[in-house]
Order: sequence, then C-alpha cells, then structure tokens
Amino acid sequence: MLLFRNTNHLVFNLLATGMLAIIACANPVAPTGGPKDTTPPEIIRSVPENQSVNFNSDRVTITFSEFVNLKDINTQLMVSPPLSEQPDFVMKGKTLTMKFREALKENTTYNFFFGDAIVDITESNPVPGYSFTFSTGPVIDSLSMSGKVLNAFTLQPVKGAFVMLYDSISDSIPYKIRPYYVARTSESGEFRLNNLRGNRYLMFALTDINSNYIYDMPTEDIGFSDTLVEPDIPAIKLPELGPGSEEVPLDTLKADSADVKPIQSVPDTVHQERGDSLAVTAPAVKVSPVKNYLIYQFRETDTIQRLLKGTVIRENVAGLYFRQPVRDVHIKPLDPPLEGAWNLTGYNATRDTLTLWIPGSGTDSLMVEISDNGIVLDTLDLALKPAARTTGKDKGAVAKKKSLEMRPNLVSSKIKPGRPLILSIADPVKEADLSRIRLYHDSLEVKPVIAFSDSLKTRLNISHAWKEAESYLLEVNDSALISVFGLANDSTAYKFKAMSEAETGFIKINITVPDQEKSYIIQLLGDKESILEQHRITGNATLEFKYLLPKKYRFKAIHDLNNNGRWDTGNYLRKLQPEPVSYFSKEIELRANWTMEEDWSLE
Repeated sequence: MLLFRNTNHLVFNLLATGMLAIIACANPVAPTGGPKDTTPPEIIRSVPENQSVNFNSDRVTITFSEFVNLKDINTQLMVSPPLSEQPDFVMKGKTLTMKFREALKENTTYNFFFGDAIVDITESNPVPGYSFTFSTGPVIDSLSMSGKVLNAFTLQPVKGAFVMLYDSISDSIPYKIRPYYVARTSESGEFRLNNLRGNRYLMFALTDINSNYIYDMPTEDIGFSDTLVEPDIPAIKLPELGPGSEEVPLDTLKADSADVKPIQSVPDTVHQERGDSLAVTAPAVKVSPVKNYLIYQFRETDTIQRLLKGTVIRENVAGLYFRQPVRDVHIKPLDPPLEGAWNLTGYNATRDTLTLWIPGSGTDSLMVEISDNGIVLDTLDLALKPAARTTGKDKGAVAKKKSLEMRPNLVSSKIKPGRPLILSIADPVKEADLSRIRLYHDSLEVKPVIAFSDSLKTRLNISHAWKEAESYLLEVNDSALISVFGLANDSTAYKFKAMSEAETGFIKINITVPDQEKSYIIQLLGDKESILEQHRITGNATLEFKYLLPKKYRFKAIHDLNNNGRWDTGNYLRKLQPEPVSYFSKEIELRANWTMEEDWSLE
C-alpha cells in the first residue's frame, strides 16, 4: 500500500512537471543568455496576399516567424489614402489581425506603411519599413513620386511632415478635405508616395499639429508645389525574347496614329487578372527613375493682430508682446486714468515687442486698454510692483533696484577698432552729466565723442580711434546718469583692449548675383545661426569682415524680392512662395592672423 502511494505521488509529480513545461512553452518570453538576437521577424503568410486585388473583406491577417509586438503603431502607421478611423489591431500567437472600422472605397489601392512599428518580443528588432498593399478593384496602382521637404528659412530637412496629394485642384481643398494620398517625411526630410494612379495632383506639405490631415491651425507649417504634379510613368522590361530585346518606357511606346491616345490614357497600373498567364509570367518591372520634388515649408503670417501677453518686467516696467509688428499702437490708462505723458515706450527691432516705463504712477496696479491700428485688442490689469518674497529672511519684502544698471558691448573685454563702445542702459535717462564719464589710454585721459544714439536715451555711444592691441579704461562716475525713476548709476570702471589683426582674422567675399536690379541681404553667421553682421547689396559686391575672432563662420543670403530689407514668408492662397535663401557652400574656419578670400555666385 505504501509502495502504491509513493508510485502515485511520483506519477503526480511527473505530470505536474510536464504541465509546467507546457505552460512555460505556451507563454512567449524573452530568452536569457546566449547571443543577442538581431534578426527581424519574417512574414510567413498573409490573408490576403500582399499586392492582392479585388479585396472585399473587413480585415487583414499577417503571420510572422516569431512572436511580435506593435510599437508606437498610432504614430508609425501611415495609411494612404487616409482612413477616417484607425484600424483595430489584435495579436494572437504569431498572427496580427488588422480590422477596419469603416467601409473601404471602391476601385482604390490602399497602402499601409508600418514604418518600424512591428518588432519582435526579444530584442525589439523591427520589420524595417514594412508595407502592405491591396486594391479593392481589379488593378494595383503602380506609379510613384518622391522628394524632400526643407525649412524655407534654414534649409534644414523637415521631419514628420505629411506630404499630401489631392485629385481635386481647387485651391481651398487643403482647408476642407483629407488628401487622396499621403506620406510622412523621414529624418532627412525625404518622402516617397507609392501606388499612385496616373493623374495630375495638387501637392501640399503640412506639419499637422492636430493630426487630422487638414490645414486648420495658424501655427501649422505648410509648403506647396507651384504647379500640379504627375507621378512617373514607369518603364517596363520586356520578357527576354532573345537578342534585340530592350527596355521601353511606356510613354514612348510607338503606335500607329490610329492607336495614339492622350497621355492620361497611357496604362499606369500593373493589371492582375485571374487566368491571365501573360500577367503572371511577364510582369511589368519599374526601372525608370522616380520623379523628385522639392518643397520649401514655411509658416504663413497670421494677419489677425493679437496681444499675446503682458508681463511686469520689474517695478513700473511692463512688457507687451504682439503676434504681428504694431502699426499704430495706443495704450489708454483706464484705472487710474493717468493724464499727460504718463509712460515712455520702447520697441524692439521687429516692432512686435513693447517696453513700457511708467514713472510716477503712484499706484501698485494699472488697468490699460491696448489697441493697434484703431482696433481694441485687449484690456490688461498690470501689477506694477513685483510679488513679495515668500521665503528667506526677507520674507514679505519687495525687491527693489537700488541703482541704474548698465552693460557694455565688450566681447571678452575687447572692442573692434572702428566701432563705438556702447553702454546699454536699463531705463531711459532723464538727466546726464557726461563730464563724469572719462576715458584713459595708457593712464592718460583722452577725449572721446560721447552721445546717446536713441530718443529714449537707453544707448550711450563712446566713440574713439582705438589703437590695435592698446589698453583702455572707461570710468563712469556715480550719478553721471539718472533714470526717469530717479535711480543713479554706481561708480563703474571698464578695462578693455582694442583687438589686433594678429589675434583676429579677416574675410573678404566676392559676391555675384543673378539679377543686378534685385536686392540681397548678406549675413555673417556665428554659432546657432546668430547674425554677427548684415549687409544689403544690389548687384555684384565685395564685402569685407575685419577683426573676426578665430572660429567657424557661415554666410547666408536672402533674396529680398520685394526690397523691404527682411525675409518674407509665403502665402498659399496668393500662391506666393517664401523668399529664397541660400548658404555659402562651406563653413569657413578662421584662425588668428589669417586673411581669407572667397567667391560666391548666388543662384
């Protein structure tokens, strides 16, 4: 009896161990140890087969050689033509089922580009660039076009933009309906549209912020082709019938005059009919190059003026930020209703940012009405005093400026010969005693020319014939400058040297332009496209850039087509492309005491 019980127990253990092994095999898990898996999953079969015709089901199943996952499917999957609703995806074993949530269009070729969304479960190796295509009609559309999308101002590639084709040529189409075909640009800005029907299309590029395939937001970047585009008519490779066989492009096939058809009627698809042995044994193979298009993307100017925000910079100083440059701005105090010249207003270079200095308001807050060009934009309640401190030993106190601040335009305590030393002053100056500002050269006082360069008196120029490599000392004694708030400067001294040719470089660039009557803006760029110098030219010109620090530089040209001195963006409805820009072909690495001369022919 004991022996029977032990035997029973042994059988039970063996059965349990076997069941555990089966369960372990049934659950896909990443193996541990051994060489790293780098092989992507393979497609074993699909229903229907890829490139099938006459599709009339509501789902597609794809079986892989191993267990897979879907990674970022909502962002990776690109369906052309776009569907109104994303398909449902179900994984069962090694089979992926894609079920459609809407009826498909008749006689339409659908392309599902998965990108790198299908990955194995072990090392997330993707099925690279997997695409599944079928047609709801008797043919698979087979034409293609490709291209690149660049930022119009920087010429950098645009990643993730939708490139869309419309079979209607109405200008308003991108605002109203989803495209007929769509592709997404890669990291390098490149795109490819496959399985196209022979037709003429409107091409439109969109950085689609809300992912609805519609141009409906002013902050979305766009680009468009000036003309209607056509996909390539592929060449076909004839079956090898012996010597003399050759590749013939479809659009140059010779025919009797009675058989000549318009270009729109030339076959543009790979026809797949059941029982057609010729279509099976001698399929057409595209070998001609695909037509490429270049689209420059830009953001249209939102013509509706808006006040974006108003902030208090510091006590009695406010900043107003507008969407567009202001034309005729008015700021009306409502509460309290201040009288007379109650503020001083400063503008930035593009006139879309205003600084308000409000001396003697005698109030902690001010309600103002802001209008531009006769249109009231907003009403703001400005807190003219900063918030009290909430921590530290001065909790509850309000920080106040004690003196008038200044900042010189020195770079590493050096100045370029021929340029003034400029003091940028935090607030407009009400009183100035320029005799309290002294300049010394080798301990000897010299007499510079000192003058304000703006009406608000926030920029003070100290001009002198600086001698190369010589040392200077600028003393600004206390109370030389007194602001509209009654703040005086503290005594300050600036030690600096004039740059020399030995420690700097010189660039001379000879520019040839395509149109001698047009205006061009030439920019010398530093790090991160910062503009170091800018010149406007008309016709061919030679520009010289002296006393440049040893580092790398680039040159940029703006084709100023409307001669307004700045780069202008495009406008889709007016069919205006953005003004062209171009960069010098190479980066210039300048070293100390170097002189470099370059020739640049603009196109």
